[in-house]
Amino acid sequence: MDILLVDDNEDYLNLVKEVLTANGYTVHSAHDGMEGCEVLATTDIDLIISDIRMPRLDGLKLHAFAREIERYRKTKFIFISGFKDLYAGAITLDPKLDFLLEKTTPIKEILKMVDRLIFGQLEGAWI
Repeated sequence: MDILLVDDNEDYLNLVKEVLTANGYTVHSAHDGMEGCEVLATTDIDLIISDIRMPRLDGLKLHAFAREIERYRKTKFIFISGFKDLYAGAITLDPKLDFLLEKTTPIKEILKMVDRLIFGQLEGAWI
């Protein structure tokens, strides 16, 4: 499963990437929304995780870009922000596709959410 991870905070990006990779995911990373758009244009992605506030192109514009591409219209998208309260009422999320987490969310909880979103009811099941 391929995940696009977008964040301008190098330390946070590396931490989340390391955990996701260690749990079997292929992670494509980008440092801002512009780089994220480039990845989306050239790679098949199963889940997008993005910061909201970034230079050049923010996560909201990356989200809008992804929704304009047919193959990403139904791709699940997790916004992660240090300013969740600021954005919680300001953006419209599709409750089946879009999610908003704080950057203070423990990495184990982020991993659980990723597993649930990708595997659904098969999460944790032996196949």
